[in-house]
Amino acid sequence: MTPLRKQPWFRALKLRLGAGLFTQLLRVTGKTARVRRENEHALQAALAQHGTFLLATWHENIYFSTWMLRDLGLTALISSSRDGAAIYAVMQHFNFKAVRGSSTRGGMLALRELLEALKRQEPVAITPDGPTGPLHQVQPGILLLAKKTGLPILPWHYEVRDAWHLNSWDAHKVPKPFTSGVGRFGEAFYVEAQTSSADLEQVARKLEDVMQANVEAVRRLVGASGAT
Repeated sequence: MTPLRKQPWFRALKLRLGAGLFTQLLRVTGKTARVRRENEHALQAALAQHGTFLLATWHENIYFSTWMLRDLGLTALISSSRDGAAIYAVMQHFNFKAVRGSSTRGGMLALRELLEALKRQEPVAITPDGPTGPLHQVQPGILLLAKKTGLPILPWHYEVRDAWHLNSWDAHKVPKPFTSGVGRFGEAFYVEAQTSSADLEQVARKLEDVMQANVEAVRRLVGASGAT
């Protein structure tokens, strides 16, 4: 007899209950936290010049970025795994669309769907170290999209004063209600159309450096201002 925890209906119920809990927690945290976005001019410049953009953020940022970026109408690349289903079950309540896939499962089909979204001038969000790492290492998918379209990659990162950290590979951040924090858009990063496949690894390292510079900028803002 199949154990209860492995029954499809039990898994579906567990997913629904967990997603409902995290959705409500996200609403409470978002409405009680004091957070702001910095460097909005980078976002506005990308929209004015190109009409859309690719947003890159580390996997650890997904949860509360769902609240902080809910006004942008993002289409997110989300893993086709059960964990991905759980993530999207929360994100769909906050004006996000999803393309399901990853670098290992459904990757090429997912990239084609993201290209179609970008052609419709729908901004796309990707965690380039997801869905399972290595931590803070850029995988090629986002670079291929930027190369194909000529669109800018905008780094995004946030930090808060008080957060729980999940026991996951990325120590995922779950901000606490009533905390304070700062999110920041980094400067636009472009991948030249003539970039060869052999050069993509070097470009990935450059994007990692740009994203890490934005992380450090956010941490300075939080430290200097108390994130109020």
